[in-house]
Amino acid sequence: MQETTLQLTNLSCPSCAETISQVLRRQKGVTEAKVSFATSQVRVTYDPAMISLDAIEKVIGKTGYKVIARL
Repeated sequence: MQETTLQLTNLSCPSCAETISQVLRRQKGVTEAKVSFATSQVRVTYDPAMISLDAIEKVIGKTGYKVIARL
């Protein structure tokens, strides 16, 4: 398992943060996803053998937000 933190474009509401978290947790290989509305960051724990970081970023992009940095 690996853990990473991603900086997102500005989240517009707390429910948007929850939506991103739910969508990520449904992905095979993602075991945890915590999104902070206050900081516009998401901390993801995932299995790189099952899902790549690029794929995680694409999933986030489908929710309407963009990853602007890997922290």
